[in-house]
Amino acid sequence: MRFRLGLVFITLCSSLAQADSVVVRGNYYRDRNTSVIQPEADLSKELPSGTVIGAHYLLDSITSASVAAGAVRDQPFTELRHEAGLRLGQRFGRALVTASYSYSSESDYRAQTATLSTLVDLFQKNTTLGLTLSYGHNNVFARASATNAIPVGGLDTVALILTWSQVLTQTLLFTLSYDFMVSGFGSLDNGYQANPYRPVNLAGSPTREELPFQRQRNAFTLQLNWILPLDSVRVPFIGVRPSYRLYIDDWGILSSTFDLRLSLPVDPVEFRVTGRYYTQSAASFWSDQGDNVAFYQGQGLPCSSCTLDSSTAPGKLFYTADPKLSEFRTYYIEARVLLKLRFFRKVSRWLSGGIVEVSYGRLFTERALRKTFGDASVAGLQFEFPL
Repeated sequence: MRFRLGLVFITLCSSLAQADSVVVRGNYYRDRNTSVIQPEADLSKELPSGTVIGAHYLLDSITSASVAAGAVRDQPFTELRHEAGLRLGQRFGRALVTASYSYSSESDYRAQTATLSTLVDLFQKNTTLGLTLSYGHNNVFARASATNAIPVGGLDTVALILTWSQVLTQTLLFTLSYDFMVSGFGSLDNGYQANPYRPVNLAGSPTREELPFQRQRNAFTLQLNWILPLDSVRVPFIGVRPSYRLYIDDWGILSSTFDLRLSLPVDPVEFRVTGRYYTQSAASFWSDQGDNVAFYQGQGLPCSSCTLDSSTAPGKLFYTADPKLSEFRTYYIEARVLLKLRFFRKVSRWLSGGIVEVSYGRLFTERALRKTFGDASVAGLQFEFPL
């Protein structure tokens, strides 16, 4: 999206990203049981004809204890997930239409996603409307040995995203988005959403969890990008980006996310601080004993909030030990530093157009989520150069 507000505003709203660029990044996540290292490469190029091409590849290297994945007996393991994707876009006057496809695989999961999206600029690019449709097909397996996995189900998803970005003043941008997703369509072949390794304490006996074969999700997000100009050439502004996200699904979960980012550019460096607070209610079929993991006295609970007929049929009961379906709160704080490599101008014009970004964040959890995973550290390193 482009706005007639100059380089300063584009810097704040687009995270210094360039339309024609190659980005190489590495992310690191670590909690009490699990560590994830994720290298990724992404490139995007717009041709003179208005055609936009792009591709990405990422690798998730996950090292964890088996109990963190839900197994009864603990044993360290390493899981690798590969993902690759292509995208192709074309400008038609004020509109950009893009189609993309991605495929990812690991030892017990296969995922394919196809997406079609369009962005339309109106009123001299002060208004931008977006529409995205996507379809995903997933195959779920259970590892029987190091080299053998047994199919246990499939999952189909359909998602719709609507966005509206509006320039309100020379220093204020408003963005509103609505996300709707349906995961599963009522059967084991298209709605399997459980973890085949996660046992549930059902009347004192470990039992494989049982989840509904459909989940309908809705999310509304409101975000403001606000620049506070300063009377300084070296420090031209302070950027403020508050946002709020409301999420609700038919499993009974209601969540709120409050996010605030502050940006301070001190050329050629930009400093950012992000704070985030998240709170959610439990799924209607979640049961526990205080802050402990799930414990069901009888034979599970009905999904009183589900909308699919097969999920609300008389006698249909569900049970899970996934702490992400419990009631909890999290707190996240992150510091980020971006460095523009303009001082390499005499060495290389290409190199001087690059950006280096370093970040570190800390996630604080509560209740069952804390008991299972604990707090977590998140770090990132990114290099971006023009194409």
